[in-house]
This record gives sequence, structure tokens and C-alpha cells, in this order.
Amino acid sequence: SYGAFLDIGAQTDALLHVSRMSDDFVSNVEDIVKAGDTITVRIVSVDADKGQVAVTARSEEAEKAAEDRRAGGGGRRRDRPRRSGGDREAQKKTLVALSDKGYDSDKFVEGQVASVLDFGAFVRFDTSQLGEGLEGELDGLVHISALQATRTDSVSDVVSVGDTVQIRVKNLDVDGGKVALSMISKEDEPKPRERRPRGQQNQRWSPDEMGASDWADTMKDLEQPGFTNSPVLIERK
Repeated sequence: SYGAFLDIGAQTDALLHVSRMSDDFVSNVEDIVKAGDTITVRIVSVDADKGQVAVTARSEEAEKAAEDRRAGGGGRRRDRPRRSGGDREAQKKTLVALSDKGYDSDKFVEGQVASVLDFGAFVRFDTSQLGEGLEGELDGLVHISALQATRTDSVSDVVSVGDTVQIRVKNLDVDGGKVALSMISKEDEPKPRERRPRGQQNQRWSPDEMGASDWADTMKDLEQPGFTNSPVLIERK
């Protein structure tokens, strides 16, 4: 889970994000809070237009340190993590090894945010957390849609460079050297939109709505009523 919603007596519940539950790293929300608990928090931000309230249980020092990271460019970087040639080669070998051994796409492991972009965040993680015999670090992309179960308007609202986060591996592209990550469970992943097969995108009605495709042949087998044309007299005045 990405956090907990709290009743603070306002018109809307407040969100206590998992990254703001403690000064220390939190891997499981229920290790810190459970439904019905009474806890002390501070309001961090209020968005009246969206009806959103963000709160924190971290110390002021921890919040200030996170804010300093953002001010230092955490939310402004527009490129991937910079890698040396040796690092690229090492990550390529690590990626191949992970692909060959396999991984549990449901398992969450710890990673650190290396770069923040408009469309997501790159997170570096140690593959040894995914199974025995694995070693080496990888950089993977958490797309903005996979940062939290609710809609995210800005990546930097959720993570900053240097943050420790919980991620899981979604997909690997060995040939492209890409790793897709997520910070939410499979159950909370947005459902993909249904796409019509190629050639049907511009059709107004789906095949199901049009009925059986052999309707014309079927009509031939049905007995059709007969019609006889007769002359019609029109009286003109």
C-alpha cells in the first residue's frame, strides 16, 4: 500500500503517504498504522480545488531534508540517470541474469530514486533482493501512472531524488535495456483500455452490436412473404 487515509475532521480525508510515516524507511504501512489507530500528524499541504490534504508523521528535520532535495533539483531533472560505460555494461549483464533466472512480479523490494522526470521516476535497486544468486544494481522506470493508485498530477508531488521507495519489477526488455517498475500492487494497477482489432477502429458499431456476420445467408433460408404488384388507378380532377 502507498499510505493511509486519516479522518482529521475535515470534509475530505487526509493522505499520509508511506514515505511520510516515519523518519526511517517503512516497508509495510501496517507496521506503522492500522485502521482505528489514533496518531499525531502535521498538515503539509492543502489543495482546495482538488479536495486533497497531505499530512506527515515525520519530524520537521526529515521534512526539511526532503524539501532541500527537491529545491536542489530533484523535481527538475529531465534526463535519465547518468551512467559510465562500465556501469552500463554491468547493468546489461545484471539485466540478462535477472531475465534468465526470473523474478516475482508481485514482490516489493527497496530502491532509491535516482532521477525525476515529467513522466515518471528512475529508481535504482539491488537485484539480490529478488532472489538467491542474483547480484548487481539496475535502474528502472516507474511511470507516473504507477507511482500511486490515485491520479498523480506531478511526479515530484510523490517522490524526490534520494527518496527510498518500495518498488516491484513489472517487465524487462533485455534487448532495449529497459526495466519497468511499479510502486503499486497489481490489483491497484489501472486497467488497460480495450482496443478494437486493426481495421475496426473507425467502425461505428462493434460486431456484437451488428449481430451475426452470416445474417444475409441466414435470411436466404427463411421463408419470405410474397408480393404481387397491381395497377393503381388515380382519378385526376
